[in-house]
Amino acid sequence: MEQALLNLWEAYRGRMASKELNEILERGICYSEISGSHRILVTGMNPSFRKGDPACEKYEVPFNYQAVVKGREDRYFTAFDRLFPEAYRAEVDYLDLLNIRETRQRTVWKFIRDPKGLELFAANLRMNQLLMEQVVRPRLIMVKNHGSWGLWGKDATAEGNIWMGYRFEPVEGFDALPSGEVLRIAGLIDHPDRVACRELKETNLKGTLVLFTNHFQYSAKEKLPTPELMAELCRRI
Repeated sequence: MEQALLNLWEAYRGRMASKELNEILERGICYSEISGSHRILVTGMNPSFRKGDPACEKYEVPFNYQAVVKGREDRYFTAFDRLFPEAYRAEVDYLDLLNIRETRQRTVWKFIRDPKGLELFAANLRMNQLLMEQVVRPRLIMVKNHGSWGLWGKDATAEGNIWMGYRFEPVEGFDALPSGEVLRIAGLIDHPDRVACRELKETNLKGTLVLFTNHFQYSAKEKLPTPELMAELCRRI
């Protein structure tokens, strides 16, 4: 994964139309080290770039989710790790859908308005979708960022907004949740705009439960998942 990301970054460094976007690529890559399957996956939009963090001085920043939460080193991760029943925590891993290091999401979305930025954005998303499909193969996914919901194909229309292009179906018993929406992956959208259209004709994630929820840092407590909800979802894997 690291070499693939380095190759992608090298292909686009200095090629953005915007100085701001070129400077973001110069920060390098941050990615989760995932080496095998995990029944539970939590996904974010992209890694932040926190001023004062020693990691900002490094071009390549890999991390291991289980090591981070066991060391209680980062409140971002421990905030959702403690929601899972203790018996399931060892089965959880984490993946950002993009590896662009930027704290402000509205700046990340500027990449799709830059022709070369859109190419990098889609290629990076495709890499992480294939990682989920071919390596992780989760049975429960928590999409922990409202801004990233559309990247799953949740808001797709006949005209576009396909991105990873999953089709979803409702799950009985999870209506009108204040913390988001629980759906089940039913397949892939048949559309040439899917980022992995050539590589994925079928999905390995059919039947996987997906909780679409919110960024914990910016949401009221009542709009966040509860331990009871996560326990019920884990029981349904």
